[in-house]
Amino acid sequence: MQQIHIISVGKLSAELNIIAQQYKKMIRSEVKTTEITYNQKLPENQIKQFEAKKISEYLKSKSYKIILDVTGKALDSHEFSDLIAINKDIDFIIGGAYGLDQTILSVADFKLSLSKMTYPHQLAKILLLEQIYRAQSIVENHPYHK
Repeated sequence: MQQIHIISVGKLSAELNIIAQQYKKMIRSEVKTTEITYNQKLPENQIKQFEAKKISEYLKSKSYKIILDVTGKALDSHEFSDLIAINKDIDFIIGGAYGLDQTILSVADFKLSLSKMTYPHQLAKILLLEQIYRAQSIVENHPYHK
């Protein structure tokens, strides 16, 4: 069974978490989400490094690592479904307000852009879950994607 892990900085609101849980139930892969939160007040120049250290703790050594980044490649839903279909173990990484540290960017197998626009991490996670479900629907020729 395919394993998908979404590692994101920040926590979903209660309302958005309901939507996320609905998509996770519909996705026919094992989907795990990890939300990295912290209460420390850090100087801006240390935030990305701290977040990178926390993200690294959750990355699997043999997973295909996809980073969500506005400078990444934009795919249509069919191209995204192809990318999902050929990888058995995927780590998606969603950074915080300051983006991702170079140490995380350097381990990426693929940089994905959801849009030329920047989204808050909460919306990016919901959009990603929807696209994962859509990708599976495309692969299975389910009418959801039409």
